[in-house]
Amino acid sequence: MTEINWGYNCLTVGIHHGRPEPIWNLPLLQATHMYTVEQLKQLVVDRIYNDAMQFVEHGEEPRPSREWAEKVKEHADSMFLTRYQHTLGEVVNYYRSPEFKRDFDQVIHRNQQDNLNPGYKPLHGHDSINLLCRMLGTKASIKASQ
Repeated sequence: MTEINWGYNCLTVGIHHGRPEPIWNLPLLQATHMYTVEQLKQLVVDRIYNDAMQFVEHGEEPRPSREWAEKVKEHADSMFLTRYQHTLGEVVNYYRSPEFKRDFDQVIHRNQQDNLNPGYKPLHGHDSINLLCRMLGTKASIKASQ
């Protein structure tokens, strides 16, 4: 049996690394242009369900039931659109903010001076499918456990 990296599971408590596969690290704005909302919803809800099933099949005792995983999936499905729209709005507002524009002007200036920080990350911290899965998955997991 392959050892499970629980840091990849979007329902874990504590440190979450996100999945390493490129699809999960796509920025939401890019994913919005690549996929329909229904396709993105299916991708995210299926991942959340699969991560819930890891707990059912491989978690520590007492393991949650398959019914719990089904409830997680149902909650993720019903909450997807609201969470997606909220996160997308947050990301768009950030990229349109005067602060981002000012910061990016500094990036352009530093690049011209050839001293741009190689660790600079231009994306908003929530701008990935990974983080959408994490935010939606943890909320769905809490609701399913109530």
